[in-house]
Amino acid sequence: MAYISFSLTKTMPGTAVHESDDGSPPWYRSTRYFISFIGSFGMINTFLQRGDLSMAIVCMVNHTAVDILKYGQSVNGNVSIFINDTRGLDTGGNVNVSYMTFDRGDTSNVTDGEHSHHPCDSKTVNIQEREDGELVWDKETQGLVLGGLFWGYMTLQIFCSFIIQRWGSKKVVATGMFFMSILTLLTPVTAWWSPWAVLVLRAMIGVFNWFTINGIFALWGKWAPPTERSRLICITYSGTMSATALVFPLSALLCKVNFAGGWPTVFYFYGVIGICWTFIWIYSVYDDPAHHPRIHPKERRYIEAALGKSSRKGVSLQVPTPWRTIFTSLPFLGIVCAHVTYNWGLFLMMSNLPTYMMEVLRFDIQSNGVYSLIPYLAMLLAILLGSLCADTLIEKQLLSVNYTRKLMTIVGHFIPGLLLIVLSYLDCTQSHIVVALLTLIIGLGGLAYCGLFVNFYDIAPVFATKIMSVSNAISMMPGILAPYVVAEVTKDKTREQWQIVFFLTAGLLGLGTVVYLILGQGHVQKWAVIRDAPEEEIALPS
Repeated sequence: MAYISFSLTKTMPGTAVHESDDGSPPWYRSTRYFISFIGSFGMINTFLQRGDLSMAIVCMVNHTAVDILKYGQSVNGNVSIFINDTRGLDTGGNVNVSYMTFDRGDTSNVTDGEHSHHPCDSKTVNIQEREDGELVWDKETQGLVLGGLFWGYMTLQIFCSFIIQRWGSKKVVATGMFFMSILTLLTPVTAWWSPWAVLVLRAMIGVFNWFTINGIFALWGKWAPPTERSRLICITYSGTMSATALVFPLSALLCKVNFAGGWPTVFYFYGVIGICWTFIWIYSVYDDPAHHPRIHPKERRYIEAALGKSSRKGVSLQVPTPWRTIFTSLPFLGIVCAHVTYNWGLFLMMSNLPTYMMEVLRFDIQSNGVYSLIPYLAMLLAILLGSLCADTLIEKQLLSVNYTRKLMTIVGHFIPGLLLIVLSYLDCTQSHIVVALLTLIIGLGGLAYCGLFVNFYDIAPVFATKIMSVSNAISMMPGILAPYVVAEVTKDKTREQWQIVFFLTAGLLGLGTVVYLILGQGHVQKWAVIRDAPEEEIALPS
């Protein structure tokens, strides 16, 4: 990563000594940085298994059969169907359709005895051109299944810190990744059985998904010296954006592989990789430097000295959490409001971007994966550059902390909403412009991480983990609702229906921005000022 220094220093009272001067290993051979890279790969694996269904559902569902069931008996649509084999049409089996012509547009406008069509509303589809799978799941069912992970993801948000305190980060992460990977491997069998079984399984994956994310980040409380905490956490967290960028093209490629029926390969591949990573984690990572058998003694002493006596003993100062004051704090409520609306837009894109590209832009599965990759690479770049920009504005006193957070939130939260309105008027004849806009929308969204998400540290550094967990739990609701709302609104798969989704999202992003601008603050709140408090806790991203 660009922000890793090749000359790390440790600050002791009255001195500043290079690590290499006292015989401890340089950063590229240090245990703590090795753990950060292992953690980054763990985050990649976690988010690959979190987002695998979003792309896989494009190639596992028999869209031809779903269209036949929906439009075959329609009196408003004009449908010409030649079916060679209808076995399993209503049971999830394969449907062999040689030729279909759909007209889902308005047929009331007739000119010279012929219907007037828009190029994207009428389409002749050859069976070889469709990425049809085996499962006949309608749009509503797809929406419910896609939101299933977040039902489980919400359940342990607040209580996971107590589980980590009892078990330790190493065991929690290993348990989460192992069982999440096993459940991912079982997804194809479950999907052949019933979509409702997949819904339950995805909820269970969500539970273990949070084990992994929470556990990895909590580990840095005992491994990251304060002067290196941002670097170590950013290296680890970069895995989430890398995974989000990789999951679409990689899943699209696996869907096309002629092995195990195509789409099941997506789940088998991610599941096996996750299990392998679990054993690497168990061998390489320990809960604190004192118990690591292979750490350099001088690196252990450096970390322990930097973190202080309480960290070396494995205990921390216990302070009561003023929950009543927190839940009535306007700055906290402003962040929660912006967090919920931001997650609506984020989860909408993560869960439904491949579907939108298939239904509106008419991209095939391979193009879908490639074009879905580009926006998230832009988001990763925006997070890295935005963090440098925000720190520079604050360090050089060009803007206060409060105004810096609000500026980043406007650019990363409000402007993408405006661009969504523009996007909603474009169709498949302008697909390259749509991809460029999507890249800008999702890329700019990364700047919100430098605004509202960092704001938890600003208003309550001592309670940052706890209030972030509460906000995370509340903001998971969009993950459940967004796929279902999209499925209900876009039943006919038209641009006009997707336009409703984008207008709704733009309105929510605008509302969240306005509330945050009014209520947000950039200084420590009175209820968060604790005498003799420990160093700020590490907030957990969603």
